[in-house]
Amino acid sequence: MKKLNYIFLLVACTFTQAQVMITAGVTATPSPNRDAALELYSQNRNKGLLMPKVSLAATNNPSPLPSHIAGITVYNTNTATATALTSVTPGFYYNDGTSWNKLEVQTPTIGDIKHSSTATDHEGWYLLNGRTVSTLPAAAQTNATSLGFSTILPDSSDKFLKAKSASETLGATSGSTSVTLARVNLPSTTYNATTTSAGAHTHTYNDRASGVTDSVEGGNNQTVVDNDSQISTTASAGAHTHTYNLSTGGSSTPLNLTPKYLSTYIFVYLGQ
Repeated sequence: MKKLNYIFLLVACTFTQAQVMITAGVTATPSPNRDAALELYSQNRNKGLLMPKVSLAATNNPSPLPSHIAGITVYNTNTATATALTSVTPGFYYNDGTSWNKLEVQTPTIGDIKHSSTATDHEGWYLLNGRTVSTLPAAAQTNATSLGFSTILPDSSDKFLKAKSASETLGATSGSTSVTLARVNLPSTTYNATTTSAGAHTHTYNDRASGVTDSVEGGNNQTVVDNDSQISTTASAGAHTHTYNLSTGGSSTPLNLTPKYLSTYIFVYLGQ
């Protein structure tokens, strides 16, 4: 003979002006919060909300739902890491209408850098102020050493950070606050200009040497009157150009590289 076990949970629902309260294990039903559409109430404060458990396939796959529905929240029990961008791991997920998004707190990792207006160490973040590593807590010392800070922390006062390349030493500082741009630093831009008369051109002149004598006066003096004068132009061989100077307006003034956020403090995360 099979024995069937039944577990009964006393659940009472109270409806007041479109407000719903679900209570568990209570003898007297309290009033629901007027600002809540749905309220869960545990008299002994020893019960919680158990979300529906599902097995998600990927963040871009609505399965086991027929389609993506914005607002749905579930607890995923599956691990699927075939594709890094769409992988899922156990935890709470909500759907935004196009994909699943995991609900989790983004915690910093050892070596993370941040800017802050706070001037002192806080919550595992240590100010990069050039102090000796031996003054840090033991756990922070170990993590600082793993990052290459074996003796002192870098001093970020009046400095800014840039990406590290393989040829650089972690924590090394160098350079200045300004640099002078050379012509090769300028954008590759072509400037077009024209002379007053565009391009190759000609000049006109009066040709008054035709040699035709239109009248001759007596005596040794003759007056040649050239009535056949004409306006001529230089030949094509006379085409020429005009040169001109165009100043860039530069004065070799150094470019200030001081960033605006130097008024903040730079911290490294070494753990708590």
